Amino acid sequence: MVSTTLALGATVLTLATFAGMGTWYARGRVGTVTEFVSARGTTGGWRLAATLFASSMGAWVLLSPAEAGAAFGGVAAVAGYALGSAAPLLLYVAVGPRIRELLPRGHAITEFAQARYGTAMFVYVLVVSVAYMAVFLAAEMTGIVGALALVADVPAWQTAALVGGFALVYTGYGGLRASIFTDGVQTVLLVPLLVVVVAGALLAVGGPTTAYREVAATDPSLVDPGYLAGLKFGAYVVFAVLGAEMMNQAWWQRVYAAESDRTLQRGFLVAAVAVVPLVFLAGLLGVAARGLG
Repeated sequence: MVSTTLALGATVLTLATFAGMGTWYARGRVGTVTEFVSARGTTGGWRLAATLFASSMGAWVLLSPAEAGAAFGGVAAVAGYALGSAAPLLLYVAVGPRIRELLPRGHAITEFAQARYGTAMFVYVLVVSVAYMAVFLAAEMTGIVGALALVADVPAWQTAALVGGFALVYTGYGGLRASIFTDGVQTVLLVPLLVVVVAGALLAVGGPTTAYREVAATDPSLVDPGYLAGLKFGAYVVFAVLGAEMMNQAWWQRVYAAESDRTLQRGFLVAAVAVVPLVFLAGLLGVAARGLG
């Protein structure tokens, strides 16, 4: 186990670096509320894809896909989780341009709900979206505090205070522009790190062939893509995540941040394609853990 002092020091250094980068990038670029909330028309396709990918692949990915694979249906459940993570992004490819067309000066889903369906729907969507984003934030915090508690026995309140505090500093100063910039940096770091983790885990158990053979010997359903319970769970996740993510303000902000409709569609499509293999790989760790005891 890593010492608590070392883990906290590394955490503070990492968070301070990202807070500094976000603050530096946003300096002089945010002059209005619109620029702060939606960064309207400022983000190209690849940067949009990067921020969508990083926002999709938060700390929750350490827990949820792996738990799905271990407890709810093996690779079939993991595949459903991966597709469910991509489904909302794919839907925004179709509806994003329409949102911009119907409410070109908008910022949020609540504005859209009020303009299209009236005050009652505005209140309903406001309550649901705030509740959903609160749960999403709790999931993110649970993932990171759980990870640090596991590897270094860092108290949960310390991790939560550090992560929340530093994130609040640079997003409170630079708004969505700062978040999009730091998301891009995180994406560049996240993809190779996750691949290395999965590859290292497979090598540690003797390689993918050995891992597959031992998992199949322990419980064949874990590696059966047609396992009914896993398929049911996967279908449930697709619809559950799709419905919830349509209430996610982060996606609506980025719909307006795109430079154009074409940029919007390309960014959301690339992010959707990239999310699938990464969530699937993370979920396989849970399958391997269950099968290998």
